[in-house]
Amino acid sequence: MGNLHVQPPSLPQHDQEIQSRNLKLEKARENYELEQNTFGLSDIVQREINIVNVPPILRKLPKEERWSTLTFMKYKARYIFFFFYGLVFNFLHCGGWTIRKMINHFTSSCVLKEPKGCEVWRTESVDGPNQTRKQKAQMDHWFAWQRLNGVTRNLIKLATEIPQQFTPFVKTIENDHPYLGGKSLKTHIQDKTLFIVDLTEVSFNEPSLLAPIALFTIYTNVLMPVAICFDNSPNNNEVYTPPPRDSDSVDKLQKWVKSRMWFNMLDAQYHEAISHLGDTHLMMGGVSVCVHRNLSERHPIYKLMHPHFHNMHFINELAILDLIEPGGVIDNIMYLGQRNMVKLLAKHNEKWSFEEHASIEDNFRKRGVMDIPGYFFRDDALQIYEVIRNYVHEYVTHYYDVDKEVLQDQEIQALRAELVAPRSMNGMGGCGMLGLPEFDGIANVVTVLTNFIYTCSVEHSASNFPQYEQYAFPPNMPLLLNGQPDVETGLPNLDASMPTGPEFFSTIQIMVTLITITSNNLGNYESVYWNAMDDVGRQIVRKFQQNLKTVSYNINQRNSSIVNSEHKIHEYPYEYLLPKNVRNSISV
Repeated sequence: MGNLHVQPPSLPQHDQEIQSRNLKLEKARENYELEQNTFGLSDIVQREINIVNVPPILRKLPKEERWSTLTFMKYKARYIFFFFYGLVFNFLHCGGWTIRKMINHFTSSCVLKEPKGCEVWRTESVDGPNQTRKQKAQMDHWFAWQRLNGVTRNLIKLATEIPQQFTPFVKTIENDHPYLGGKSLKTHIQDKTLFIVDLTEVSFNEPSLLAPIALFTIYTNVLMPVAICFDNSPNNNEVYTPPPRDSDSVDKLQKWVKSRMWFNMLDAQYHEAISHLGDTHLMMGGVSVCVHRNLSERHPIYKLMHPHFHNMHFINELAILDLIEPGGVIDNIMYLGQRNMVKLLAKHNEKWSFEEHASIEDNFRKRGVMDIPGYFFRDDALQIYEVIRNYVHEYVTHYYDVDKEVLQDQEIQALRAELVAPRSMNGMGGCGMLGLPEFDGIANVVTVLTNFIYTCSVEHSASNFPQYEQYAFPPNMPLLLNGQPDVETGLPNLDASMPTGPEFFSTIQIMVTLITITSNNLGNYESVYWNAMDDVGRQIVRKFQQNLKTVSYNINQRNSSIVNSEHKIHEYPYEYLLPKNVRNSISV
């Protein structure tokens, strides 16, 4: 990481050694260059998907960005171990992997922890012959809970009208629905208790790809599903709803269970392409490059941001080589495959703007979800966001006395200029960020840096670390399914939709590896970054750490108050944003 500890923080306009500062900055620009990665796609495909819309990343990895030998060995050892683990157990069960075999494998394994998705499926007897009414409702809530606190948590929004996909089926949906309380959809809209999760983006408006969309409502103070549709046309011919409360129809139940699985599978495509890869790894990879290119290592903002880029560029390089390149993991275990995943990312990022996607507070308010009960991610994220903002504000105002100093700071202005510069395939462009506020004073600098730190820590941790719990057991959150959701297989034959043994174990291998811890938890900076700060900076960090302890106390109190009931639909604790579980950086 260089000799950061010998470089006291200073703004460029105050630096008495500006010449040496600029020389080092020129060297940094040679080491850190932006590149529009093509992910091994042909020129024709690149033009077809307009690959210039994908966030740019680091062209060539400098030696200082490589992981330590110990960290790399730890990561690779897990990857290799679970590769052979899958080979052995798939060979021992060469007859195929049914859902029941998957459950038995997790519950009897001495190596693997039972994923939460498997535990819920097993506890609620989803594919069992005698699933109770309470178990059916509890599983429905788990499906809704995943929209609030699962891997994709930022899509649910208040419905202001009935989506056109559902308009032909309003009476069908409302008839004897177990969670609408006898109210019409229009009444729920008026009461602001109808919500929508729209995943139609994953279909690219192509009729050959499924376009999932779902409705949810508040029932007995918990979020519950209302209906699911998979067509991108208003002329679709089927809608899926939870069976009526007194229904014993196996056919109705099996269609509903399959629809939940397929919706989750398509949600997984969105999560991995956009929520995880695009909006954290690649987006922040470009930000890091711009910081290195435009801020001297003497700059106080460089010292503030550097811990939050720890180990990021190396994992991005590994991800591209092992996961995203043609024939990699995405091609082998994901529904969309590599080409469509990159296409989805490019199309989404074309309209990405700081105001809509990076400002977490505005995002919750614009979606109208501030009052949804059980939205623990929202509650915890807003707490940590406020602590990060206070930390950044105190840090920034220590080094900038007045707004004028921000305008006089050529380095911070150059940073913004490169962040907003249009992307280019010739290596001469920037990150192409839309809606990034002007750095015309302290307030906007604090806002931007707060959101960058939040994304590197909170947003990535919430996207990455639940992956094993959600994805390792395919029926819960499959990356790939066989057939179509409208194929009637019957509950006992849900196994026909399941991925193959190699796909099952490849998913386990990847998800176990991706939760490897390779950096410190939020606010607990590695020594190289701690030593780079001055005494005042370290004092501000200590206050940051103390404020995070208050967040931990609040989350633990909330989780401890959640009580399971045999008769009522209960909540599930959410611990991924406990500060001890939030990493400083996108380090895996």
